[in-house]
Amino acid sequence: MKKVILVADDSSTVRKFVKFSLQLKEFDVITAEDGMDALEKMSQTKVDLAIVDLNMPNMDGYELIETLRGSEDYEDLPVVILSSEGSEAAIARGKEAGADAYMNKPFDVNRLQYTVAKFLDD
Repeated sequence: MKKVILVADDSSTVRKFVKFSLQLKEFDVITAEDGMDALEKMSQTKVDLAIVDLNMPNMDGYELIETLRGSEDYEDLPVVILSSEGSEAAIARGKEAGADAYMNKPFDVNRLQYTVAKFLDD
């Protein structure tokens, strides 16, 4: 069965590019515009990994990750931050919130595919 990846980013361009990049590797990808949208979609579809932007309206990436880590259903879900926010403080805060990996935008497609596969290989 295909692994399902959620991509939460307020940029439709980034969502489309990440989705396309991961579909090349046979992943199913669902997208969300922000943290609230992500939680709603995750309540309807079992997700195997989340890729999260930090700067989003309504609920930012930090809040989304903290919410996931506080939920029994998602406490062990692999979470990859994909953000243009590359400061040491942002990276530290992302790890503190519970992210498993941190990637900066613009991102390398091969590295993204590798990072996702690393968490999902059975």
